[in-house]
Amino acid sequence: MQQYLNIFQHLATENFRQDRAVSEPISAKNLTEVVDFSLGYEGADIDALEQAASQYLTYQPDSAQVDFFKLLYSGRNDPALFGDWITSLSNANMHTYQMSPVATLMEQELINQWNRLIGFTTDSKTGDGIMVSGGSQANLIGMMMARHHACPELKTKGSTSQKLVAFVSDQAHYSGQKAVNVLGIGTDNLIAVASDDQGRLCPAALSEAIELSIKQGHKPFYIGLTAGTTVLGAFDPVPECRAIADKYNIWLHIDGAWGAPILFSPTHKHLLKGCELADSFAWDAHKLMNVPITAAVVLTRHQGMLEQTCGGGGGDYLFHSDENAAYNLGQKSIQCGRRADSLKVWLSWKAIGNKGFSDKIDHLQDIKQSCVNTITASPELHMIGPSPYLNILFQYRPEAALNEEELRALNISICKTMQAQGGAFVDYAKYQGKTGIRLILANSDTQTSDIERLLSHCIKTGEALVNAS
Repeated sequence: MQQYLNIFQHLATENFRQDRAVSEPISAKNLTEVVDFSLGYEGADIDALEQAASQYLTYQPDSAQVDFFKLLYSGRNDPALFGDWITSLSNANMHTYQMSPVATLMEQELINQWNRLIGFTTDSKTGDGIMVSGGSQANLIGMMMARHHACPELKTKGSTSQKLVAFVSDQAHYSGQKAVNVLGIGTDNLIAVASDDQGRLCPAALSEAIELSIKQGHKPFYIGLTAGTTVLGAFDPVPECRAIADKYNIWLHIDGAWGAPILFSPTHKHLLKGCELADSFAWDAHKLMNVPITAAVVLTRHQGMLEQTCGGGGGDYLFHSDENAAYNLGQKSIQCGRRADSLKVWLSWKAIGNKGFSDKIDHLQDIKQSCVNTITASPELHMIGPSPYLNILFQYRPEAALNEEELRALNISICKTMQAQGGAFVDYAKYQGKTGIRLILANSDTQTSDIERLLSHCIKTGEALVNAS
């Protein structure tokens, strides 16, 4: 083991320098010519393994750097990274207390704290939850609970002739499509409800869609709201949608995979006003809380619903009726093998407390507003959507008159050129027919100077591309 620890220390020192490029873009074809991906009958020596590990780090984008703005996570969380190492070393399985006693109680404490932040747990009630692999699985289980709430007999008897219909915003994450596929609902029965000019689900459009579904003889069973959409970071209105859900007896779920940490901040948590009214809630710790991928949770205000929906089997050989049976979390999960992700989240939370996460949110919101102000004041840059959270969607527009297709191609080229030149790694996205540069703020080390440098680079790159065309 010691030789691997020595190699790890060496590679970490060499590959995580601040002066290295954020990414080394290379085509799949060229990469196969650089790295030996072959597996064979004979094993390789440790030098070959070290070389492969070094090549992995060389071509892997460095999401810890402040110039990584591409995805809904960035930065490095040292206590969580430490927890991830310990988790791999112990190789615990989270199905029973017996196999993971400390991690089980850590997970229970995390679930209690998450539920308190949302409002599912108060002095008079207690929420429930289970850690899962990511927001997609959390949303899947949220929809499973909704199906069980509407048609509990489906768990034992299977499909019914009645058509179940789910509703999400047209800005919702694509995991909704995967969930209706897995659950046998059918993608044609996932209705994308129109959003307003702020990117939020429109309650009037939701009511209209539900009424139409009922007239067609279908059974509405699930409303999925988003807290922090992937493009704009919009927050769907919870109280208005709760009233609609109550009117038709429909389960209300919130996908807070990206936006949920706003609840840490007393200043900004109003963006998720009424979240305690939902029936279930998804939260990714590997996004804005910056723990290593993957770590997420699905939460519900309905005690026992997770086990009713997901539980079954294993009593003869795994889930023994002993003094710790109440702590066997596996019956709430759709997984048997489940990694002890609670350790890295718990260590991170223990290290900085609620205040640490609150400070991060407030800092990044200040950085966001400064960025928006700079873009608004710039003659070359234009916001193409609102920015309530930590997503900033803007477009470079040169003095030359270009149509929307030309602007789309130009802004995509800006992103790709900056990456190829070793600069900032940003993505692009489309909203209401316009394609722009999507900047994501998730790294607490980001400063205003980093954003000013990025925006300046966007303008210079755009000018160079226009002049070269």
